[in-house]
Amino acid sequence: MNNQKFAYCNECEDLVEFEVFEEMLAEEYKGEEVQFRFRIGRCKCCGCEVATDIDYNTRKSETKIEAYKKKKGIISLEEISEILEKYDIGKEVLADIAGFGKVTIKRYYDGVIPAKEYSDVLLRILDDEIFYGGLLERNKDKLKNIAYQKAISRYERLKEIGNSKIDQISNYIITQLGEVTPLALEKLLAFSNGVNYALNGKQLIHDECQAWAHGPVYPYIYAQYKKYGYKPIDNGIYSSHGCMLSKLSEEEIKAIDMVIKTFGLYSPKILEMISHSQTPWREKRVGYDSDEKCQLPINEKSIENFYIENELNSEEKILSYIWKCIQNMQFNY
Repeated sequence: MNNQKFAYCNECEDLVEFEVFEEMLAEEYKGEEVQFRFRIGRCKCCGCEVATDIDYNTRKSETKIEAYKKKKGIISLEEISEILEKYDIGKEVLADIAGFGKVTIKRYYDGVIPAKEYSDVLLRILDDEIFYGGLLERNKDKLKNIAYQKAISRYERLKEIGNSKIDQISNYIITQLGEVTPLALEKLLAFSNGVNYALNGKQLIHDECQAWAHGPVYPYIYAQYKKYGYKPIDNGIYSSHGCMLSKLSEEEIKAIDMVIKTFGLYSPKILEMISHSQTPWREKRVGYDSDEKCQLPINEKSIENFYIENELNSEEKILSYIWKCIQNMQFNY
């Protein structure tokens, strides 16, 4: 099969083969030099730039404009989209809440660059839920009742997340993995708490973790997500600004990321079986049948000792540990 690709080269005045390189470009926009990275097409014959596809010039122009906005401290389209996701509102509703004209946000997606004054309002909305809540109350008369109720419901949920570290961790895991069931989430929370001991020497989650039949469970999180049953949780809020990670340090996020990149690769049932092999859970299940209800809290000191003794403080060591657990499961089976 011929996989050669061709584009028209103005210099060669012919269809030519091309290569694509990621380059740092410097071009003028609105009288200022703007630097931006772009995957640029180059003619194999003369090295001149060529448009590799029908959307090439549009894509390049949009990248340049976004770089200009970043240079001037103006909100990006990506950040506006994050506002819409974070607060679960549409473009017109955002415009109404912010006190803008109804089509203002839509026009930004059509290529209009926000005025600095409007940009500053939007950036503050992205980072400050209390400021957003004040605007929502001030301009609620502009909204239909159904839109207001939807907006206030999400706002109340954001306040809950802002006040709860375990909610922030749960939402982070859900959005990073894309698909996670309640069973898997419970195990990933417990593993995150353990790995943080091994990596940072501290307890990550201060909510009580109990030794349930299917492994470690945080009852508060179980109540939040039990309605999903065995289905993936689909209510994650894809935002990292403001309250979303406010109770987590960079070191703690590193520990959670480590869990996501290792334990997060495996099915809920594998995660359950791994949790069943761990001493902190097992010692609380003594005297209980495998499917018998138990609400005994798992000892935090036991968790700390287990994860530190097993040196579960790097991706490589965690993956090796998981593999050993799986081998033992197969042997016992």
